[in-house]
Amino acid sequence: MKLLLIHASEFRWRVREAARGLRVRDEPEPEEAELEDVVVAFVAVEEGGSQDLSGVAARAADAVAEFAGRVKCSTVVLYPYAHLSTSLARPEVALKALRDLAEGLRTMGLSVVRSPFGYYKEFWLHCKGHSLAEAFRDISPT
Repeated sequence: MKLLLIHASEFRWRVREAARGLRVRDEPEPEEAELEDVVVAFVAVEEGGSQDLSGVAARAADAVAEFAGRVKCSTVVLYPYAHLSTSLARPEVALKALRDLAEGLRTMGLSVVRSPFGYYKEFWLHCKGHSLAEAFRDISPT
């Protein structure tokens, strides 16, 4: 699993249309969002991770929570972002991993918003720009 983590002053998205040819998707709820002071986690779930999906999701939750703690932010946005990898998991595996990641973060006491999986979305991101505001994590199966 690849994670691009951004501490954002503001993050917005709006669903444009369902991704063509993709049968697995969330209901587009919320269809759009405007959030302030959030950690945006752009997430790509990779093939090979399904062997240890719960372990990968748990380690990803730890990594995201650690980052959120460092920037003193209690709200995380999980934004599916296939562009971080050329070796993507099957859509049903990716969606399960995103749901597991969200649940793991919630059990750690973080507020979590998931943008819809399986849709083309437009987004606007305003990164805070401080020394800890951006990070990348590569979570591999054990």
